[in-house]
Formats: sequence, structure tokens, C-alpha cells
Amino acid sequence: MKNILSLFLILIIASCQKTAEKPLCVLTKFVTEYPANVIHHDLITLKDNRVAMVYSYDFKNTKDTSGRSKIVYEYNPLGKIIAFRDESNLNKISRFDLVYNESGMVSKTIQTINGVFNDEIMFEYDEKKRPVSALGVRLLGVNRNIQYDANGNPFRIYRADFGSSPILYEHTFDNKRNFFAGIPEIQLYWLIRPLFSFLPFGDNNIQATKYFNLQGSDFKEVPELRTVRETAVNEQGFPVSMKIILENQSKMLSSESKFEYKCQ
Repeated sequence: MKNILSLFLILIIASCQKTAEKPLCVLTKFVTEYPANVIHHDLITLKDNRVAMVYSYDFKNTKDTSGRSKIVYEYNPLGKIIAFRDESNLNKISRFDLVYNESGMVSKTIQTINGVFNDEIMFEYDEKKRPVSALGVRLLGVNRNIQYDANGNPFRIYRADFGSSPILYEHTFDNKRNFFAGIPEIQLYWLIRPLFSFLPFGDNNIQATKYFNLQGSDFKEVPELRTVRETAVNEQGFPVSMKIILENQSKMLSSESKFEYKCQ
């Protein structure tokens, strides 16, 4: 009996330790400063621990619709996201209605602008239900692919969106907690309109990035765009600041971001 009680206590302690190892902090906002003295602010409004709105703008020019994003999320009575609206420009409001497949994954979004059909964006997933591609049916729409490393982080991203020249990003990751943890709605938003310097997928944060563009028929690295990152974390292991540094340009600071959370 004593051995059974000892084993029971060990299991309880191990369970508590396992829970303690993964405290959840949900990002509420971050501010990014660029060398040209531009300060970018991203505010994430939470309601019942779900994203209600993402509001992003330049501190120096808050009324410039081309330099801000205002994304409003819509949920059904069961708390399942059904759509989000891009109200960045009130004269050109984009709405993305979500279509789910039998596995409960978003198979496509139907985009309208000011109520008029504009595009369909199709999504594909791997066997672990991770998104691997997003493709708009229009030639000038979304077009990207995602490959994951052994740790489940999206290390290679291919993008050729909106008729732009194809570009390939290759990332390496740290072992720190991804600051987007706990807000899967941001992942869906990223598939359609990426947060360019950050990835909401995977467990960890970008540590370094290499950029490749298409030269002829091959992708070749652009060394002057290679970056590394310096990250400081809080007690729960989430980043509280992150510097992005251009590695091959005398370590010139590209940007510095600071993060705030609601921690449980």
C-alpha cells in the first residue's frame, strides 16, 4: 500500500511539474521601432481569450490607411471563427468568410471587397494538420508554400503573392516560446496577410533568416538581407524584446520589438 501511495504522489508531482513547465502567456500588443524613427504599434484586443480585433498602425501617421491594419474577427455562438473583416481602408473593406472541411480545418476563404466577390483562397494541410499552402484562384492573389523542420517550425517559406517576384525565406529557430502561442486566429490571418518579420507557426521564434530571390531559373541568396535576432524572455519563457540585425551590414539594427502579454 505504501508503494502504491508513493507512486501516486510521484505521478501527481510529475503532472504538476509538466503543467508548470508550460504556462500560457497570450500576446496583447507589441511595438516595433525601426532605425528611421518609425514606431509601429500592434494592439491585439482579446475577448474571452479569443482575438476580437488586431489593430496595427504607425505612431507617426495613424490616419494613413495604407500604413495600418484593422482586422475584426467574427465568431458563431459556439466561439468558432467564421469570418474576419479587413477595415484598414474604410472605402475598401475586405471580408473573408471561412469554409471548413470535414476535419474541422479551414479549406478556403471567400473574399469580397465592399460586398463584391474578389477571390477564393484555398488551403492545404499535411498529415499533422499544419498548413502547407495557400493559393488564390486569381493569378494576382495569394501564393505561398510552407515547409517544416524536424521540430515542427516553418523553416522554409515560398511567396509569390499578388503578382510579385517569387522569394524564398529560410529560417532557423531558437528554443524559446513563440510569442503568438495561444492565439491560433493569428495563424489564419498570417496565411492571408503575413506579419512580415514574424511567424505565428511552430513552437519557437525565428533566430536567423536567409533570403533568396529568383535569378534566372534558380533561387540565389541575397547576402545583404541575411538577418540574426537577439531575444530576451520573461519568467514564463516568452520573448519580451527582440532585435532584428542585418548580419552582413556591420550588424546594423533593422528593428527592435517589445512585447506585452496577459499571462495565466
